[in-house]
Amino acid sequence: MPRLRAWFSRLLGLFRKSRRNAEMAEEIQAHVDLLTERNIAAGMLPHEARNAALRQFGGVEQIKEAAREQRVWRWADEFVQDVRFGARMLFRNPGFSLLAILCLTLGIGTNAAVFSWIEGILIRPYPLVAHQGRMFALAGTTRGAERGGLSYPDFVDLQKNSTLFESFIIDRIVGTTLSVGDRAERASGGLVSANYFDALGVQPMLGRGFRPEEGTGRNAYPVTVISYLTWKDRYKNDPEIVGKTQYMNGVQHTIIGVAPEKFHGTFIGYSFNFWVPTSMQEAFDSTGYKMEDRGA
Repeated sequence: MPRLRAWFSRLLGLFRKSRRNAEMAEEIQAHVDLLTERNIAAGMLPHEARNAALRQFGGVEQIKEAAREQRVWRWADEFVQDVRFGARMLFRNPGFSLLAILCLTLGIGTNAAVFSWIEGILIRPYPLVAHQGRMFALAGTTRGAERGGLSYPDFVDLQKNSTLFESFIIDRIVGTTLSVGDRAERASGGLVSANYFDALGVQPMLGRGFRPEEGTGRNAYPVTVISYLTWKDRYKNDPEIVGKTQYMNGVQHTIIGVAPEKFHGTFIGYSFNFWVPTSMQEAFDSTGYKMEDRGA
């Protein structure tokens, strides 16, 4: 309790400095006057009595400084003084102050942007995706090329035979002409395996992801999960969006879900508008490859 009382007293001392200094000066003066009177009573002249009293009492300024250190924290007192000095300088030079604040704002904003970019690209490139540090991208090689993609049959083989990985997903960038009513525009999305959202640990905010059977067959399941931005911009946050349709490359797709706001896909730098299952490959592939082709 005494320690708490002393702490509180020092805190109050920061805001009652002038009053405390005045009280201390009065108290010191009273002691000096008392010693002076005693010296005069002992036969000294008034000016000699006062000088002797000051010598007997000790250095007045040193006593004041020691008393101040007992009343307040020295570092806190100096900090308050610096703040007051800085405030006075700001009011005296408003033009310079505005320039300094602007420079600080720009510097802080630039640093924030850089750190956000580092976090988004290097530290956490896939928001909402669980276990990002355990994700790997696989690629294959083909004759005449150093690197190529994996076909759907390769994906099936890996799923059946691999014991090293917990799961595999397909994710391929596709473009389309997306039509809603009379409005049509180019959009980019992902052609993905049916386990895409489940393997990534991403739960659609509305509706559902893809079912296992929706990743098989040829153009058998024209369904799509749309991005949050597509839902917001094109459908004005329609809470009844699930079950409605949109045309992509002339094929009518039923919207079965809406991805979470911060999920944009697994390709860094891309923000997808939609995702469709691998069963719809031929609707988005103009090369003539089919799902059963090893080179697809």
